[in-house]
Amino acid sequence: MKNRHPLIKYAQALLMAEDSYQNSSEIDSAKLSHHIQVGLEHFRVFPVNDFEGKEKVNFDFAMIEKGDTAKGIYMAPNILSTDMLAKNTYKAAHDVLKAIEKSSLDKTENVTMSVVPVAGEFLSFSTGGGIGRGKPKTTLLELGLGMIATLTPYKPCMQDRGDNTCIIPDLPLDKQVDFIRFFKDMMLHSTSEELKTGRVKKEETGKKNNIKTTYKPLRPLLFNGNFPNPPKSTTLGGVALLATIGEFCKVAEFSERAQKVLDSLKDTPFYLIKYGDAKPFSFNHYVIELAKTGNLKQIVDSIYYTVLFNNPHRDFNNTEYQKFDLFSSRFLQLFNNSSFKDFLSFGAEYPNPIELLFNTYFNKMENIDLEIVKSARHLGKRLNLVAYLAAKAEIKEGTPNYFEKLREQKAKVLVELESAAFSAKSSDALIAQVVTRAGRLSGLDMPEEADLFMEKTMSSQITLEQAKNLLIAFSRLKNKKEAEEQPTIEEEINKIKESEIGINEKL
Repeated sequence: MKNRHPLIKYAQALLMAEDSYQNSSEIDSAKLSHHIQVGLEHFRVFPVNDFEGKEKVNFDFAMIEKGDTAKGIYMAPNILSTDMLAKNTYKAAHDVLKAIEKSSLDKTENVTMSVVPVAGEFLSFSTGGGIGRGKPKTTLLELGLGMIATLTPYKPCMQDRGDNTCIIPDLPLDKQVDFIRFFKDMMLHSTSEELKTGRVKKEETGKKNNIKTTYKPLRPLLFNGNFPNPPKSTTLGGVALLATIGEFCKVAEFSERAQKVLDSLKDTPFYLIKYGDAKPFSFNHYVIELAKTGNLKQIVDSIYYTVLFNNPHRDFNNTEYQKFDLFSSRFLQLFNNSSFKDFLSFGAEYPNPIELLFNTYFNKMENIDLEIVKSARHLGKRLNLVAYLAAKAEIKEGTPNYFEKLREQKAKVLVELESAAFSAKSSDALIAQVVTRAGRLSGLDMPEEADLFMEKTMSSQITLEQAKNLLIAFSRLKNKKEAEEQPTIEEEINKIKESEIGINEKL
């Protein structure tokens, strides 16, 4: 029973978590059948009430074989299959149920991708020299476990760019049991009804005097993640799961268990599994510490509300934001110099909670004294204010699309300041070029709190590259003065939500 596939091991742990088994030898046909049946009962989601003329509709799970998107009947995100192949998975589940009922669990059977979606095929060689295509074989017990893992709603899952995807930590069996018990309790404790709510899209067709109105339920929030506070960008799903567990560190009845689960995830490989593909990844332990302190969620949310200089409007079709989310997720997983530089390569302005991420990275990974990091933050903060004031001087109030043009002009000034930093050939030149340029733009002096950073930079106690990265990263954090004068974040969020109306429709 050792060296099992992570999906098989997850299903084994699920049965142990729910049925108090001590080991897999205690698993019987009845329990296998029961859990496959539970999975089938969560095969599709459908609207539970009338959606005509409504803005939102509630969904629930059901054992429905065929989908109908016009009526809002979708394959549930926990089913590791595709819309085209869902019927094969549904049939395979019933075939496994029949086999379990009729045969011994140690009987050997072929494994298909309808049962375990990453099983695949391989070349087989006969004693006569022939070469053909073969299927992996396993016992009926493991086949049943694989089917449970493919169907169960009790695994972290979401729909990522149209593909049902799950997140499986490859933990030792006892810790996997703890993870599953915690995950289920977390799901039940959450506002699960909100996750089952979807928007209704209104469409009008025809000519002026003969307009036909139709309503189509869009996929519920559950498809962004079946756990509390699912990510707005599913590319950040793995990090968001970690952040959600971290939020439960703040809940008294869950705190101790949440911290124990997070500790078990340090140095643990994860698998992002969808039909036909499995990608391994892991999290740096400092990122897990950010989760334990309850700070990771606001960092993940801030990444989503980051504004790229060259494209300030996030929407589903914007590939630049898809790339940014991908590299942000990679940075939060690897948390090293290479992934940080890739993250920084996207010119952007960040919400303030990203400051904590930068503090942790520079202090823990670059080994820069925290007082120097804080001093650099003061200089970066001043540069961001300089860019804002310079933009306000250029764009007069009352100008059409004032805030949009102000944002564009500020981005130009920030890019200009970054260019001055990038072009510096020495530490002295870095400080001189950036401070001189900032002074000319605004007439402001640099804050006294920035002296330590400038002193350590000019004396080469931190490298030129580190000084540039500190300066650029912190100059991109939005300043408080601008935040007070600009439209509220809620207004910005509402604009983004409006642009998301078509997201679930496309998936």
